[in-house]
Order: sequence, then C-alpha cells, then structure tokens
Amino acid sequence: MSRSAPSLSVESDPARSPERRRRLESPAWALVVAALAVVGLKSLFDIPGAKTAQDTFDLGFVASTIGAGLMVGAFLLVLLMSRRLPGRLTVALAALLLLGVLSAASLLLVPTRAGFLDQFEVTGLRDIFGPYVDPTRGILTQAAQLAVGFAPITLLAVMVVRPHWFTLERIRWVLLLVLFGAVTHSGIAWLQVAGVVDYTFFFKLPGGNIGRASGGYFHPASLGRLLIFAVFILYVAGDRLRIRPAARFALLVILVATAVVSTHRLTIFCVGIIVATMELRRLPGLLRWARGLSPRVTVPAGLLLLVGGIVLLIRWGPFLWERVRFLVTQIGSLDPQSKNFIRGRGEIWFELAQAWRDAPLDVWLLGLGFEPWNSHSDPIRVFVVWGLLGLVSMAAIFTVLWRTASERMTFRGQWALAVLYLTAAVFAVTQKPTSYSYFMWLFLFSHVMVVAAYPRDEPVPDAVRNGNPR
Repeated sequence: MSRSAPSLSVESDPARSPERRRRLESPAWALVVAALAVVGLKSLFDIPGAKTAQDTFDLGFVASTIGAGLMVGAFLLVLLMSRRLPGRLTVALAALLLLGVLSAASLLLVPTRAGFLDQFEVTGLRDIFGPYVDPTRGILTQAAQLAVGFAPITLLAVMVVRPHWFTLERIRWVLLLVLFGAVTHSGIAWLQVAGVVDYTFFFKLPGGNIGRASGGYFHPASLGRLLIFAVFILYVAGDRLRIRPAARFALLVILVATAVVSTHRLTIFCVGIIVATMELRRLPGLLRWARGLSPRVTVPAGLLLLVGGIVLLIRWGPFLWERVRFLVTQIGSLDPQSKNFIRGRGEIWFELAQAWRDAPLDVWLLGLGFEPWNSHSDPIRVFVVWGLLGLVSMAAIFTVLWRTASERMTFRGQWALAVLYLTAAVFAVTQKPTSYSYFMWLFLFSHVMVVAAYPRDEPVPDAVRNGNPR
C-alpha cells in the first residue's frame, strides 16, 4: 500500500486549497512551456556572436540563465500547488544545495589557502592547461555553471508531481527544435569544410594548422555534444517524431557524417556507441522487416545506395581519407608516463596528483571551488572543485536520477536510459559534461523524453503524485 507524502504545512482553510491550485496552475504551466521552448531553441542562440575559447556574455549565456530561472520558477509554483516534495528527487536537490554550500565555503577559505594556490599560478605550461583562473572568479563561475546546468532537475521534479504535463505528444516539438538546431549547426560545419565559412578552431601541427569543423561553436566538442543528443533523440523518439523513416535515416546519416568531419574523436566514439547499442536492440526487428520487403524495393534501394556511395567516395574520398589518417596519427601517446598521453591530458592529471599529495584536509574534503587548470576530465574536475564530498554528492544525484526515471519506464526505456548513461560516462573521461550547461540540459531532458516514450502501464505511485491530478 502506498503512503501519501507528508505535507509541507497544514492548510488553514481547506476550502481555499482548490482555488489556490487553480490560480497557480496556469502560470506554472506557462513557465514550463517557456522553459521547454528555451531547451529546444538554446543551440540557435549560440550561433550569433564572436567565437572565443573563453566563456563570454552572449545570447547563449542569456538564454541559459533565463531558461534556468523559468525551470526553478515553475518548480516553486508547483511546490506551492501540491504542498508535496518530489519523492526521491528531494535527495538530488539537497545534494545540489550541498555543492552550493561547498562553493560558498571555498570562497570564504580563499585567503587561508593562498600558499597552496600559489603553486598553480605558474608560467610556461602548455596551452592545454588553460589560463590560470583567479580563485574568486573561478568559484563564482563554477557555482553559476552548477546552478544553470542542473536547473532541469527542478523540471524533472515538476514531471514527478505533474506527469500528465509531459506526454511525448507535448514534448515532441521540443525534440524537433533540438534536431533543427543540430541540423543548422551541421550545415555550418559543412560550409566550413567547403571553405564558405571560416573555421574557428585549429589543431596546431608541426607542418601548420588544420581547421576543424565546429558549426556555430568555437570548438568541435561543443558541436559534438549537440550531435550526440540529436542522434539519441532520433533513436529513442523514432516514429513518434512523425518524421518519415527515410527522412529519419537521412538525418541520421547527416549527423553521423558531421561528427566524422569534425575530427573530434570522442564525439565520433560516443555517436558510435549510441548507433551500435540502439541498433543491437532493434536488430531482430530490422531483419524481420528486411525479409518482408519486395525485391522490387530492395534492388533499386541497394543500387541507389551503391551509386551514392561511389559519388561520395569520388567527391569526398580524398578529404575523408585525410581526416581518417589525421585521427589515427595525431592521437598522441598512449603511454601513461609520457607528457603526450592522450594529447597532454596525462600531464595535467599527473601535475594535479602531485599537487594534492601535500594538500590540507579541507582541500581533500571540500575541494578548491574552482579549476586552477583545465582538468580535461569530469570526475577529476568534480574532485578538484568540490572534493570528496562533491564526488559523493554527484554520485547521489545521478543515482537518484536513474532510479526516479527507470522505475517509470519499460525495459526498452531502461535500455535507452542505460545507453544514455554509458555515453555520458565515456564522454566524461576526457571532457567535462557536468560543467556544460546545454549538455546537462539535454541529458536531464532525455530522462523526460525516455519516460514519455516508454511509460510503464501501471500508474505513478500516490506518494509522488499531486493530490488533485487532472
């Protein structure tokens, strides 16, 4: 038997409760709609403006800040309406607040850590370490990234309390907007390859620099994050997007090809994980479908693919081969003792490990609140910024997210969710997804999408539902 969740307070006048809920429901729903619109349109706001390696105040930053505010506002209104906490997600929200407290503590401890921080303010390090960041500015930046990037957890909390607001039919247009943004950035990337649009990022090589397609972003990794989720959306939402199978396949080919020409190895690998694991799940059905096709369909389709492949090789073959050669030969050393291990990341990790050997206990527990050097790894970044308590808090957040979403979906949905987590974990090895607001937005919104696409038949437990659902 399910138990009702405890109320946050006792109603002074029960007769007024339904009236208050009706009064708050419309503005809360409006905030949800506006927040979802920002989620869908965010990548388009990233296109205008100068492309630099540093975080700047631009349209994308403004959109992220506004979107986060809308999500939190919707959550607060729904909380007032329901007078109930959002189940397990309360633990995740508490863990986020703890990370915020750790950032505040690090800010207060900056003067007492001056001696320890001095070792990071050195010159002569390679560009991959990134510029040294002032502690106060760095702590405030990390705290802001945390608040904005994890704001969609409040949107998930709204879904827990108001699940009928997040049907796939209602969020379909958000998914289409994300796909439209991915295609737009892919088009810019191909224009860069064609020489129509200037490259914004280059690999420095002994023989000169080589441009790398990045779409409307500065770095190809930013384009890669969008491509990863666009491919995931195509597989999970599938025919629910109301896009014809041929058009979906064409979109998939464009997105995968764009990942390849970006030459961002981790993006290519992550996209490959999604394609391989999702196709593995649907392989038996695809084989049954192929056997049922008439030769009058399969033969012309096969010939068309063959001709298209030949044309592609003739037109783009030399360029693609050069890119493949570049990916294979410019990977850097795989020797962990070399300074070029994974293109210099090993050197950063070694230097950070050396610094932490003599770190005081409070640094081990609370972290520094910021990254003195670019750690190029999310687990290491979380440890450097928030210490051991930060690692525990992040583990709690993602455990709660997994359990909250997985119990609301079928096995097919759980498979897709496992692919999402596997891809994010691989991406986090040499990237920092939890510090990228739009990565976290799409990652968290993907939970909503999978729940909507593969819902369980049984109703949501009363303990996490609103008291008067429509």
